[in-house]
Amino acid sequence: MQQLQRALLVAVLVLAAAFLSHSLAHGATARIPVWLGSGITFGALLVSVRWSWPAILAGAGVAVAAWGYIRHDFGPVPALAFGAIEIVSMGLAASIATLGREDPQSPAGAALLVTGALTGSAVGAVLAVELWRWQRPGSDVAAEWLTWMLSAAVGLLLVAPVITAFRGFGVKRSGGLPMAPFLGGLAAFAAFTVVALMVFADQSDRRFGSFAATLAYLPMPFLLLAALLWGPRGGAIAMLLGSLLLIWRTARGGGPFAVSEGFQGEAVVEVQGFIAIWAIVMLLTRALSEGRRAALEQASAWRLRYERTLQAVGVASVEYDAVTGRATWGKGADQLLGPAIGDVSSVSQWHDRIDAAERGLVQAAWSAVASGELPVIEHDYAVRLGDGRSLRVRERLAGVHGADGAVEQVAALLRPAPLEIANG
Repeated sequence: MQQLQRALLVAVLVLAAAFLSHSLAHGATARIPVWLGSGITFGALLVSVRWSWPAILAGAGVAVAAWGYIRHDFGPVPALAFGAIEIVSMGLAASIATLGREDPQSPAGAALLVTGALTGSAVGAVLAVELWRWQRPGSDVAAEWLTWMLSAAVGLLLVAPVITAFRGFGVKRSGGLPMAPFLGGLAAFAAFTVVALMVFADQSDRRFGSFAATLAYLPMPFLLLAALLWGPRGGAIAMLLGSLLLIWRTARGGGPFAVSEGFQGEAVVEVQGFIAIWAIVMLLTRALSEGRRAALEQASAWRLRYERTLQAVGVASVEYDAVTGRATWGKGADQLLGPAIGDVSSVSQWHDRIDAAERGLVQAAWSAVASGELPVIEHDYAVRLGDGRSLRVRERLAGVHGADGAVEQVAALLRPAPLEIANG
């Protein structure tokens, strides 16, 4: 019963997306500019476990077969063949996109998603051409292949990211996107909408003259900025809505792509390729951005855990640049060495606080580690703190080597010497 419900849900959504796609078409183009139905199928497969794929594909196949019967006047057998194309092409696309079960938001996952979408669209177009040969012997095979390929690819690249971005989504009372990036993305999307309506207006050649054909790229940076500021979920929705706006305006004869057509519907073909390229750029850019953000979050979490551990055991950390001697103190160092430790910005300033009788040995030890002569050294010495107190510390120095094998940094851990601990 659960699988039946899943199949019925997918069938209803695919048919709803099909009617939406058909509503974007116009008599001036005589072709559907984008096929969103397959995007529903593709996205549903990407967010579902493998054992539910048969139900999803069956529901999608029935919906597409019904669409062929309703809109293309196919008989029962051709309609079933029409639905089988959806099953085969989307099953192949999802199999490629889920290789290794990579996260679609990661660079590898985004690349697989794009590869699967393009491959599935191309295979579906090949099968559709054979169907048209059978049912429409006089049809233009090349035009039919290009129409199916581009309209399906655009639908997959626009709808699937929305579905995958909202996988596991739950409404929360707090959290979510901060106000600053939300407002920034809203302003960028508003700018995109205004510029897009101007550039893709009717009779744009009369407004902009010979520059009309070059203005298609003008609104896209605003859309890209909005998508990046809004993150995976908001960005996917922004890309979908913005792309549909450009496709809708072009299908009605507006915008730079409709200035000059070599054949009826050429403008739609051009805007499909235009949107497909930008959708791929968006997917890969967002994946790289999300990968960097996730890496920074992981690094921040590990750093916080490391700093808390050092504070718990009463140890201060500092990193020195092996060449300049610049000092970077770890969080919590002021608890051990006093608030004035923040004024110590170099190893020489730290060494100036060491008792004169021991300073030379400490400087020699640091130089030996910084030059790579010694990998690690541990010693103790007395140092004057910022409040005038004297503290005997035990220091462990270690060199951090770069890619060329030379020491780039000198890491140090400091803690009160055992004698200081014993005396309280």
